[in-house]
Amino acid sequence: MKKSTVIIMFILTAVLLLVLPLADRTSGSERVIIDNTLQEIVHPSCFDQAELTNYIDEVSYSRATEELGYTVEDECSKQYLEEGRESVISKIFS
Repeated sequence: MKKSTVIIMFILTAVLLLVLPLADRTSGSERVIIDNTLQEIVHPSCFDQAELTNYIDEVSYSRATEELGYTVEDECSKQYLEEGRESVISKIFS
């Protein structure tokens, strides 16, 4: 009886870890382009359509948001750089 209870608890824990929203939607290590004049973050895929100044740099997403306090203003970049968390299982299949 105790052995089956432990196995059920283990399976339940594994399922919860896969289903609960634990992973960030956008990785903190993802490289982004920042405009230091506008204090704006742009995803590299959206660089051509973004209206940026010449004072740009490439940094990690976490540095741009946490250390520098820059924000994502461009609609295209907002699609690529979503805020919040998602489940590990959806991260695996996306």
